[in-house]
Amino acid sequence: RPRNEATMTAPLKENVVAPIAADKIVHKGEVISYESAKKKLGDGPMRFAPIDERSVEDQIAALSPSERECVDNLKTRWEKKSSGYAFSDSMYLRFARCSPGPEKFNEEAAWKVMKKFDSRYLTLTAVQQEKQLISKTLFVVPELKSKDGHDVFYMRPSRYFPKQTSTKEIIDNLAYCMQVMVEKEKACTEGIAFMANMADWSFSNFSVSYCHQFMMMLQGRVPVRVRLFLIVNPPSWFGKIWSIMKPMLAADFRKKVHMIPCSQLNDHLEDNFVDKLPDDIDIGKADTQAMVSDFVAYRKFVEEAM
Repeated sequence: RPRNEATMTAPLKENVVAPIAADKIVHKGEVISYESAKKKLGDGPMRFAPIDERSVEDQIAALSPSERECVDNLKTRWEKKSSGYAFSDSMYLRFARCSPGPEKFNEEAAWKVMKKFDSRYLTLTAVQQEKQLISKTLFVVPELKSKDGHDVFYMRPSRYFPKQTSTKEIIDNLAYCMQVMVEKEKACTEGIAFMANMADWSFSNFSVSYCHQFMMMLQGRVPVRVRLFLIVNPPSWFGKIWSIMKPMLAADFRKKVHMIPCSQLNDHLEDNFVDKLPDDIDIGKADTQAMVSDFVAYRKFVEEAM
């Protein structure tokens, strides 16, 4: 039986904390000030709060005519498609901005991502992800930036064991962290950076299917542009793994990958990065446990009653 038009374009219940105004935060469906949130949460969790963000409406209004046309066309095409749900305007904007390839706002490239995108990723929450996040396997690092100003997320692959944790769990962890990062306009517009600390890593932490799904996620399976991929302190025999990974990466993405010792991080990260780098890595000085706990606390706060 044909579905009616309303059913076909029913809004998807997204767990996306879209910016609403500079220094404002949503909690339990209400808009509160940054200072009010800080009084409730403390300084640690508020390291993850957006500052001086424009609302989605203001961001869309500031687009060039051709960029706006791309966003509008994606929305029209999607909502004419019998997908059963409609995205929010913040997601149509994200798909357009993060279209894979050299150009942003490439309608056809963005459309391909939209058609393959698993909308379940937009329903992931900190409550669901808490157990995986506090394992400190993969998490967002507050305030740390690459030399080009990209926000950074961090992974310790030696904490992931394919025989103990499903591929779905680690991929959900990855999707959740990347999507949270691109709620910020700059990260959505200019991309993000990824650092993998390979200390203590062995073959027991690897499977081809996990690796393949992970690399696909980094290359556009979700609307995020990864601009830098640092593989830090790889073991001497990592060449065997690279020979498996390399064919999974598009030629332009391979150029973003750098296999380096810890001593060369200063070539890729901002000045004074060690103070913000997790102490999970040899030269880092930032408390990793506090970082992860604060991230979970902040996300639970802003996602509550969404």
